[in-house]
Amino acid sequence: MIELKIQRVGASLGVELPYEVLKQLQTSEGESIFLENMFDGSYSLTKHNEKSAEQMMLIDGQMHEEDS
Repeated sequence: MIELKIQRVGASLGVELPYEVLKQLQTSEGESIFLENMFDGSYSLTKHNEKSAEQMMLIDGQMHEEDS
């Protein structure tokens, strides 16, 4: 587990991501990353790609169908 501290960035708040996290996400300055709310209430930090987005939409659709 990696601890991230919330700090002031201008008029907002933010966190600084360690190099090892950026390397694992295969991302760099200027790219977007996403904080996803998982089904169990936890969060996942991910790099967006179309394949995973499509899979999440399919999973989300199946979860709603099962709830009906």
